[in-house]
Amino acid sequence: MTIRNPISRRDFLDGVALTVVSAALPPLAFAQTSSPLSKNQQPPIRGDYPPERTGMRGNHPGAFDDAHALARNGESPTAFHDTGEEYDLVVVGGGISGLAAALFFQQARGVGQRILILDNHDDFGGHAKRNEFHTGGKMLLGVGGSTNLEYPNKYSDVAKDLLSGLGVDFKQLKRANDPDYFFAGGTRETGMFVKSQTGESALITGRWFGAFHGKADAKPLVDQLPYPRSEKKKLLKFLGGKWDYLAGRSMFERSEYLSSTSYRDFLTSRVGLAPDTASLFDPALLLNFSVGGDGLSVNEAVNSGVPGLSAIGWPWGLAERLLVDEDNLYEALLFPDGNATVARLMVRRLIPGVAEGNSMADIAAARFDYSKLDIAASPVRIRLNSTAVKVREEGETVAVSYIQNGKPARVRAKHCVLACFNMIIPHLCPEMTDEQKDGLKYGSKAPFIWTNVLLRDGAAIRRAAAETILCPQGYYCIVSKAPPVTLADFSPPGEQTDPIVVFMVRAPIRHKIPDMTIRDHYRAGRYQLLETPFSEIETATKAQLMDLYGRYGFDAERDIEAITVNRWSHGYAYTYRELDDPDFEKGAFPHEIGRRKFGRISIANSDSEARAYLDAAIDAAWRAVTEQLA
Repeated sequence: MTIRNPISRRDFLDGVALTVVSAALPPLAFAQTSSPLSKNQQPPIRGDYPPERTGMRGNHPGAFDDAHALARNGESPTAFHDTGEEYDLVVVGGGISGLAAALFFQQARGVGQRILILDNHDDFGGHAKRNEFHTGGKMLLGVGGSTNLEYPNKYSDVAKDLLSGLGVDFKQLKRANDPDYFFAGGTRETGMFVKSQTGESALITGRWFGAFHGKADAKPLVDQLPYPRSEKKKLLKFLGGKWDYLAGRSMFERSEYLSSTSYRDFLTSRVGLAPDTASLFDPALLLNFSVGGDGLSVNEAVNSGVPGLSAIGWPWGLAERLLVDEDNLYEALLFPDGNATVARLMVRRLIPGVAEGNSMADIAAARFDYSKLDIAASPVRIRLNSTAVKVREEGETVAVSYIQNGKPARVRAKHCVLACFNMIIPHLCPEMTDEQKDGLKYGSKAPFIWTNVLLRDGAAIRRAAAETILCPQGYYCIVSKAPPVTLADFSPPGEQTDPIVVFMVRAPIRHKIPDMTIRDHYRAGRYQLLETPFSEIETATKAQLMDLYGRYGFDAERDIEAITVNRWSHGYAYTYRELDDPDFEKGAFPHEIGRRKFGRISIANSDSEARAYLDAAIDAAWRAVTEQLA
């Protein structure tokens, strides 16, 4: 959950749309039947304390094997050991939504309610993954997945109240954030790393985002690109915002074009840019959608913040002038480990003995006692390394069968909330109707890699003078430093030679595969991630860091102390795309059909809201618990 469209921009374009209305790979090639990781490809996981573990994290080996056996091969144990445990609520999935469901249930029924949370990973939080490093007597933090609180003032009252009750103070957190940091809306000085077809490379630093939107002089930056003069001229004309590339079309025709044409096609066919030049705008799109401009409509792309509003006529050009502010392109708040802090605040509230403290000011440095997550004396228990494989109503209870570290077991509960991925639910609950199963299986989550690299000495990175670098052709599309957030119990590294954590994002397949829907494109990316060994990712990581920072004295073999690769083969929740999805009526969207209450079983996850954001996960948890307690 990273960057979301600015609310004002989105709302404006929605209003424009309303005005207009009134005025080469086949999917079956990826139908594998077993885990694609062979034994000799299993990547290393190092460390005893889950947040400190390095190597392959995210969807790590062992976390998905039992689920894949069930979903792909229909394989599941025939007998389960009944533990004799009975709960008021069992939650399948220990991410933000699952933890929030437990909190909402506890708030409604009292702290004495017996609640069990099952999670297939070796840590709680789901995509809100904490990457923790220790070196030279200092603790450094990185974001392993779910990143920030985006436009928190726009959250529902339910989400605001939950976060406030956990001690999250939006005003205090805003003061703790560095306003110039990329993921908090800064980016006044951003790097652009490009290579020409002849192999010439350039790292160009400047106010790129301001230049993209006519708020800064684009010419000095564009002049440094290793592209032909004719190409630079076309790019400057496009960024200048004084040319209407859809001249002669009515407002209705423009709107139709914007929703039915890919952004890449607009840039190459209407603006006349070469493919390499058109790729300059891909990093921000890849970060949001795990696909570049060829997988998104013009409308979706410009609505996410890339250039183009000023080039498609009235009233879109007016929106560009009025709504794009270089000093406030994006509104978000971050913790030093991303939304892992929110997950940790929830776990500490649910199981108070797991860590000391009671506020936002003492959570970053808190050391959690994982041995207390699953003890009989606690009314709330979190059971890790436990993959649910069958959830079924049996009379007045729900039987939840799972596999923990290879051992089948079963517990029972009065209520169950499934806060896992939508696509596994039809396999957990085969008694569901085909219509509901189809709704759950419709979307495909966007795959990503989020890598954090601990450097012993950050001097070379700081000398680059750009804390964020856009890499249109790189293995990783974005390279940045970890969030520089200062809280009462945590301060980011500040001295020139202090160790530093470098944060990198990769979308596995950046260009949409021809003749595939975006959902099949994501599935192809998922298989690619699962097939790629850690060693290959490690090599590519080192090579790109050398490309970017070698000129400033960086040496990968000397300076890298640890690499943590957060592989999210099932990443962001699916959001409907204009180029691929039909028009659904309200109430008939697949995610709405899929999330229907199923007896004593309800569904809570960001998939069920078709929005890959923290507040969506919380709102879904509220809906699911409200259904069960009605």
